[in-house]
Amino acid sequence: MARTMLNESNVEDYFWAEAINTSCYIWNRVSTRKVLNKTSYELWKNIKPSISYFHIFGCYCYILNNKEKLGKFDPKSDKAIFLGYSTASKGYRVYNLKTQTIEISMQVIFDEYDEHSQPKESEDIEVPTLQNVTT
Repeated sequence: MARTMLNESNVEDYFWAEAINTSCYIWNRVSTRKVLNKTSYELWKNIKPSISYFHIFGCYCYILNNKEKLGKFDPKSDKAIFLGYSTASKGYRVYNLKTQTIEISMQVIFDEYDEHSQPKESEDIEVPTLQNVTT
């Protein structure tokens, strides 16, 4: 599962440990045992796991930048890559592309578009233009 996650995402191979941690996290909440018809998480905590917060491994996301003193026109978010889920808190593990560090943050906006569904450059796309603009 981790190998597939690395191959299908835009993540470098040196994040293999993050892919393994994320696949174990998902596997404990999704796979079921045939004898008891329960997941590992359900056997351990006695409650059904919620999977509504799952996101695509390696997708781009934006995290709130509250560490630096921002100027008036500076962006309030940094672009990052989603790497997994934190086991110590309810945050997400993301790789901040600006600072080049792995951070845990709850204030994340995910951009999970499928690049294969986007129109190709060779297709003729009519772009609306503003005409007769007066100031």
